[in-house]
Amino acid sequence: MSIRRPVAPAAAWILLALVASLLPGCMIEQLLIGQWYGVYTPPVGACPRLEWRFVVDSHRAINGFLAGDGQQRIATLSGLLNNDDSFQITATDVAGGRTASVTGQFTSQLSTISIHGLAAGPACDGQTFKLRLGSYFARQGGGGGGGG
Repeated sequence: MSIRRPVAPAAAWILLALVASLLPGCMIEQLLIGQWYGVYTPPVGACPRLEWRFVVDSHRAINGFLAGDGQQRIATLSGLLNNDDSFQITATDVAGGRTASVTGQFTSQLSTISIHGLAAGPACDGQTFKLRLGSYFARQGGGGGGGG
């Protein structure tokens, strides 16, 4: 019979850093792999406030949905997060199948989300949002966004 000693706190941190470095593209200071996030873009003209709910898996695939002002789901989201935290997402309208290309980049300073297409509604086509998310992605559960 063997007796296990508890792992010392310093050894636990080293183990955590090692495991995180082995996950493909997992960035501790940005997105947590497998964590659901909710980012809100502010209303601009006739484009309403939008809620972007998404998760990034271990292969850096993005999946989720887009909700409008009334919290109704208006589009599904699928795409890819690149190693530099830039992304390409296709938003597909749940009602009519219209699509939009959504591109941007998540950073610790100023993140961008650009919409090109009709899936979020005609008034959102061509909109680019600049968000000061700060350390938002490093906090489990997320919770915000905001204009910048």
